Amino acid sequence: MRVKDETKEQLILDTALGMIARKGLAGLKMSELAKEAGLATGTVYIYFADKIELIQHIYQYLLKKTTSQLLEDIPASDPLKIKIRKLAFQYLRQHIEHPEYEAFFEQYYRSPFFREADMEAASEFSAMQPIYEMVVKGQQEKVIKEVKAELLVTLVCGMLNELAKTAYFENRLVTDEEWNATFLVIWDGIKS
Repeated sequence: MRVKDETKEQLILDTALGMIARKGLAGLKMSELAKEAGLATGTVYIYFADKIELIQHIYQYLLKKTTSQLLEDIPASDPLKIKIRKLAFQYLRQHIEHPEYEAFFEQYYRSPFFREADMEAASEFSAMQPIYEMVVKGQQEKVIKEVKAELLVTLVCGMLNELAKTAYFENRLVTDEEWNATFLVIWDGIKS
């Protein structure tokens, strides 16, 4: 059995993400992926048995990667509002810098791959657990509205996704004025 090379696996994941952003999940073909990555088709199959396994792996990989990056540099000692502001800004920055991540998630959640992977959805909550815990803690402190945490996270992420798309498609940065206004709307929407 051949030893797997982490560099090749990362190349496959990155190439697949780029292809999915351009062609969609349905347009991802293993042979085309191998060609674009500069690998033999058989090499791709050493890492992933089939397209379904690859897509489910990308989902788990991105979920863990994006969540851990969101929580970087947020000290536990920061007040809740500051933590949420930092978290939201990192989410926005991540989506502007890596639009292929959001393209993947949007397609995945609306695809048969997601329905086939209902068991994977349970692990999504564990990967997002620190974010939900932040919301629940805010609710316990009577700082955040008493509604389902999932609804509040969806509200915040939806607004940030739209701002990131606008900035990306207009090929510009989000101004400080836009960010401050956006966060004020977000905070007004979730605070008690």
